Amino acid sequence: MNGVLKLQIVPIQVDTVLQGKPSPFDLFDQGGYLLLEKGEAVSAQVFELACKKEIYVVSYEWSELAGRKQSVDFKDDQFQKAPLKHIRYNSHFIRIDYLKQALPILARSLQDLERCHGFPGFSWLDNHDRYTYIHSVNVALLATIIGIYLGYEIEELTNLASGAVLHDWGKLLVPREILHKPSALSPEEFQVIKSHPVRGEQVLRDAGWPDEVLRVIREHHERWGGQGYPDGLRAGEIHPNAQIVAVADVFDALTEDRPYKVGLSPYHALEMILNGSGLSYAPEVVRAWRSCVLLYPEHSTVTLNSGETGVVIALASDLPTRPVVRIIADRQGRPVQGEKIIDLRKNRTLTVNSITFDRNSGSRPEFNPSA
Repeated sequence: MNGVLKLQIVPIQVDTVLQGKPSPFDLFDQGGYLLLEKGEAVSAQVFELACKKEIYVVSYEWSELAGRKQSVDFKDDQFQKAPLKHIRYNSHFIRIDYLKQALPILARSLQDLERCHGFPGFSWLDNHDRYTYIHSVNVALLATIIGIYLGYEIEELTNLASGAVLHDWGKLLVPREILHKPSALSPEEFQVIKSHPVRGEQVLRDAGWPDEVLRVIREHHERWGGQGYPDGLRAGEIHPNAQIVAVADVFDALTEDRPYKVGLSPYHALEMILNGSGLSYAPEVVRAWRSCVLLYPEHSTVTLNSGETGVVIALASDLPTRPVVRIIADRQGRPVQGEKIIDLRKNRTLTVNSITFDRNSGSRPEFNPSA
C-alpha cells in the first residue's frame, strides 16, 4: 500500500470563531493537542488564544497511490473469507505481532457465532445493516488487539471478541430511517438510538450468552467519568471488556467514511481519544491502544513545511503527532550531508505537511515512551 496524507496546520482566523458559539472546526494548540471539538461552545480562554493566533486548525487529504488502505496483507484463506475481508486495518497501522495473534482469534469467534445454537448467525446482520456489520468486525479486531496487549488469556480474548462483535446487536431493533438518518437526530430519535445497548442485552440474554458478553453489549457507551448511558456507570463500575470496546468503537467510528461524512485521519482520532483519557475512557485502555498503533509506520517519509524531506525515526508517547525526523533532503531535494535530526516537539515552527507510507520499506520507527 502506498499513499500520501497531506496535512496543513495553520493559525485560525479569529473572525471564524465566536465566543460562546459552536466552533466550526476542531481546534488545536501549537503542540497539536485537541483543545475543542467541532460543535462545542468556544470558551473565553479559547477565544483569547484565537485572538493571539495561538489556536490552530488542521486539514488533511489522503491520496491512495495503489490499492486501498483498508486491505490486510495475509495469505491464509481464512482471512480472505467474509467477514474478515472487510477488515480496514493492516500492518502499516497496527503492530504486526498483534495483528497475527488477533486475526485467528477473531476468525474463530466469528465461526463459533455462526454455529451457535438458537442464534441466527452474525452474517445475518449483513443483510440488515451492512455498515454495522463491517463496523462490528473491525471493532472486534481492535478490541482483541488491546486485550492481547493487556495480557488477556485465550478464553478471555474469546469472550472479549464475542462481546465486541455483538456490541451493536441492539441496532437490529432500531428503525433504519433513524439509524441511517444523514441529518441531525431529533431528541426523540436520539433516545431511540440510545436504547440499543439495553435492547441488545435483553435479546442476547434470552439467548443464553454469558455475563462477560452481555455486559459489553449493555455498557459499551458508558464513560469513565460517568457521563455515558444507559446506567451512568463510572470508572471501575464499567466492565473491563466494555472499557476496551468503548475505545475500539469510538476509534473505528471516527475513522470510518459514511455517506454523509468523511472519516477522520487515524492521528486525529487517536488525538481525540488521548484527550479523553481519564474523562471518557479508561486510562489503561488508552495507553494500551496508543502502544499498539503506528502513527508513522514502516519508516515513513515526511515532508516538512520548510520543504525538507525526512524519515521518522522515533515517536514519543506524550506527543505522538510530532515525531523525531532525520532529514535526508533539503528544500531543493538535494541529499543532506551528515546527520541532521529534528525533534518536532521542540521546534514548534515546523510541521509535517505530508506523510508517505511505502509497503516495501523494511523497518519501522521506534515507539519510545520515554523520549
